[in-house]
Amino acid sequence: MKIFKVFFAISVSLFLYCGQAIAQDPRLPPTNLGLSNMQDGNPPTTGWYFQEFLQNYQSLGNRGPNGANVGGVRINSFVSINQLLFISKTKVAGGNLGFTLIVPVVRLSASNYTGLPPTINPNPMGDIIAGPFIQWFNKKLFNMHYGHRFEIDVVAPVGAYQSSYLVNPGSHLFTIVPHYTFTISPTDKFSISMRHHLNYYFDEIGTQAKPGMSYNLNYSLEYAINSSLRAEIAGYYLKQFVQDSNNGNYHYYQDNFDISDTREQVLAFGPGLGYVTPSGLFIEIKGMREFDVRNRSDGFRSTLVLSYKLDK
Repeated sequence: MKIFKVFFAISVSLFLYCGQAIAQDPRLPPTNLGLSNMQDGNPPTTGWYFQEFLQNYQSLGNRGPNGANVGGVRINSFVSINQLLFISKTKVAGGNLGFTLIVPVVRLSASNYTGLPPTINPNPMGDIIAGPFIQWFNKKLFNMHYGHRFEIDVVAPVGAYQSSYLVNPGSHLFTIVPHYTFTISPTDKFSISMRHHLNYYFDEIGTQAKPGMSYNLNYSLEYAINSSLRAEIAGYYLKQFVQDSNNGNYHYYQDNFDISDTREQVLAFGPGLGYVTPSGLFIEIKGMREFDVRNRSDGFRSTLVLSYKLDK
């Protein structure tokens, strides 16, 4: 049977409270950290798809601006991300026009606290994400197979959020996320996949606090063991390159709260396997450990991906 290549996922992850003492400093909203990796630029064909991501995050600590452990409460999470997408036969710029919609459901819990636990919003609804894309199938780059895609997503702040809770599934702000994804295959057995996101954030609703722009990358190095089974080294990288601001002041948190640097950063990698069942269901399982963390939680992500073409 011809291998069913996993198509792709889009930018969504889950909100993780970093444990930093200065709660006025806005945290980065959700983004795709290690959800989509293997064969990300190679959807098999046009049509309707359903994909589900199950991701567990176990916090191992909280890191400050210099990467030192700053202690504090650890927030763990389990997220179910449900994605419906359509790749049409309509041609735009030589590719196929498509659209995607994602609905996340999040369960948050706390550990490593003394006294009363932090207040966590029990409503599991996360922010909804939707956007158009163009997918280019079966292209060539330097005579190598090259599948790629450009997408623009809008994150709508409809997820559960109440200011009375310290931790919420919703980010409470709009985000625009253009991203470019490709899979290139130097040989029949070996492939490289990458997904590049640029995250632009608006002010948190009802405030003048604004997270600084960030970039994040998902990547994988993949080897086809046979027509149905692939192994990978997968990972992600996030770098916030603009300081958080308040009322347009990018030195607000340094001047008022003595925070030396508000920018977040994380690098992660780990092993994974992808398998295509005889019925065409794609299953991917992977685990990634985080390193080189700044101003956010430090932990381990395990992810299960289920991908299925609906209109065979």
